[in-house]
Amino acid sequence: MLGGNSEYLAREEMRKNKFSDELIEEADTYYETEDKDILNVREEFKKLVKKYEAQIKEEKEKVIATGGLKIIGTERHESRRIDNQLRGRAGRQGDNGESKFYIGLDDNLMKIFGGDAITRVFNTLGADENMPIESRIISNAVENAQKKVEGRNFSIRKNVLKYDDVINVQRGIIYKQRRQVLDGENIHDTIMSTVEFVSDNIVNMFIEGEDSKVNMESLSTEITNLFGIDMSDYIKEHQNSPEEISNELKSQAMEVYSKKEAEIGIDELRELERVVMLKVVDEKWMNHIDSMDELKNGIGLRAYGQKDPVIQYQLEGYDMFEEMINDIKYDVTKILMHIREQNDTTRQETVKITGAALEALHSVDGGAKIGTNVDRTIKNDSPKIGRNDSCACRKWKKI
Repeated sequence: MLGGNSEYLAREEMRKNKFSDELIEEADTYYETEDKDILNVREEFKKLVKKYEAQIKEEKEKVIATGGLKIIGTERHESRRIDNQLRGRAGRQGDNGESKFYIGLDDNLMKIFGGDAITRVFNTLGADENMPIESRIISNAVENAQKKVEGRNFSIRKNVLKYDDVINVQRGIIYKQRRQVLDGENIHDTIMSTVEFVSDNIVNMFIEGEDSKVNMESLSTEITNLFGIDMSDYIKEHQNSPEEISNELKSQAMEVYSKKEAEIGIDELRELERVVMLKVVDEKWMNHIDSMDELKNGIGLRAYGQKDPVIQYQLEGYDMFEEMINDIKYDVTKILMHIREQNDTTRQETVKITGAALEALHSVDGGAKIGTNVDRTIKNDSPKIGRNDSCACRKWKKI
């Protein structure tokens, strides 16, 4: 506001007059009240506002007479919106004003436009560096440069949005699964499907050659590590197809899992399934987000190979997501298949205090044995030694 803000000036004077902040906040309120302090502060506020309005009116007329508010811009911004906001400051509250912008040939925007060429021309002509350059051609060129920068920034934001769309789709899938676990839903069917998927996938991993021969030794080791099941004898005795081995693995895995239900308890195992699923999903998802950020930071280099970075981000992000899902299934299967009930949970005493050791334990005030069953705080009841008082060693302590 030209001339000043009467309400602001009134509040400042009330603070100088030792009005509390709580009362000043009530100064411009209008609700009904019988509180005398609030009524008094409202009346005082009205008087001060009228007082400053009279002063501001005179000062405002002086400012308007000299041309109003003058806005001086020391550069042109990459966005025309910012320049227009600054220009608009000169016409606030309907008052008069003026704006003027200056730009140097070494500004960033002029470098984009081609200010180096203009600088060389003026250096060749030997023009004075303080001579202002006012040309409609340069003004239009600066505006065109702003348009190009705005278009480039728009494209960047558009691509960022496309990148975010990829991770948002993945986030929706993961959060849906997490919501099932957090809501306490029974995910036993999901766990069984996971075990079947891993059984099929692990056998397919060890198929070698054109004749689809299975590497039996490596497969047997992997089954033991992942499922905790020893199928070495079955694999050696039977030269079965990958499908038959997979079916046998599923059968044995389901049998082992059924025994776990009887050993641990159905309700307890259902709860363990939810806990394990949530833990593994959270861990893998956080690692996946970090990997996707690293991918986004370097995906722009694909443009040098005549490939659309956004398309490549979508394709590679999908592959990484599929890999994460498979890792979740493998880890969940491995943890649940190796769960065992721990029967002996009693804490063992690792160190025993002997009678001789108890005899050696004494309190500070001389001789009383410290109890072993009750914890108590040892207090020093002796008088506090001053800085110049005689200490126990019969010497003076001086500072």
